[in-house]
Amino acid sequence: MSSLRDRMSKGFAISLSDEDEAQAAAMKPSTPTTGPGQTMTIAALRKQIADLKEQLDAKGGGDIQAAEAKIHALEEQLAKASTLDLALDRLREVSGRRRYMEPAKYHELRENLRHNKLVHPIVVRARGDGDYDIVSGHHRVDAYRELGRETIRAVLEDGTEDQADDGAFFANLMQSDLTDYEKYVGLKRFQRKHPELNQKEVAERVGISQPHVSALLSYERLPDQVRAILEKQMALIGATAAAELAAVAEGGKADRVVEAVQRLSEKKLDQAQAVRFAKEVEKPKVTKPVATTFKVKDGKSTWCDVRRARNVMRLEFQSEAIAEGVQEAIRRHLESLMADSKQ
Repeated sequence: MSSLRDRMSKGFAISLSDEDEAQAAAMKPSTPTTGPGQTMTIAALRKQIADLKEQLDAKGGGDIQAAEAKIHALEEQLAKASTLDLALDRLREVSGRRRYMEPAKYHELRENLRHNKLVHPIVVRARGDGDYDIVSGHHRVDAYRELGRETIRAVLEDGTEDQADDGAFFANLMQSDLTDYEKYVGLKRFQRKHPELNQKEVAERVGISQPHVSALLSYERLPDQVRAILEKQMALIGATAAAELAAVAEGGKADRVVEAVQRLSEKKLDQAQAVRFAKEVEKPKVTKPVATTFKVKDGKSTWCDVRRARNVMRLEFQSEAIAEGVQEAIRRHLESLMADSKQ
């Protein structure tokens, strides 16, 4: 169905009958203050707008501008009616839609809402039981609950549950502060719901490059212990590092990757150092030689202190004069030992 503006540009003329005029005049319901009442109003307005557009599209002649003005007025009423004041205890969270937020950033959000008006209403979807699923705005809801508020402004979204999930994912994906791990979780959910799409088609649908999609999906190839750490610290590893670590793990060094990420989580390494640590060939531990010692005593005093570690021997005499006198005897004895070893 072509739009009114398209038809106007083609010089079409449309008129409303008296019946249409009366119907349009009646399309100004007062906005109910309850959630269910507003939901019914929203559905009625949508139907009225659709019906009116269909009628206008089927007729010719008349005042296009007047018809367009009526539809515009109804659409404004719809936008107003779509905003509800909802009780917090009627909001439900759907698994997988919540995005991660750093504790410090959440604290800032909560304190801002403590002192200021909510600028961006949350987005919800009506449930069959009269409650509402949160599509986006989970942290705003958390903040309102902690602040002891009872209601919050919300925009009612139309569409199926799958459309709501996809909409929340796409909206979050465009946020610059969304962690790569969260994008991976969202992509996996999107793939499960759309198994008919290959990786290239997924990239086209979500609006990011195929290499980046491939890098994000590399989190799936990390050891389970690493993903368990990332569930608690989602900003720990970016997609590029995840791809490198996944390749190392698949090369037979999964334990090394787990240790690297554990050290990263404990702030013993940064991300680049963790990747290098995982890639390094683990060197065998060198056993430190055990030194052997004995003393040659002259009564209660030590005439010579002998210490040997592997092939190095150290002699410490009681005095320089003794050392000087013994040196020649040691030389002759060593030469004798060498000669005997050749026989």
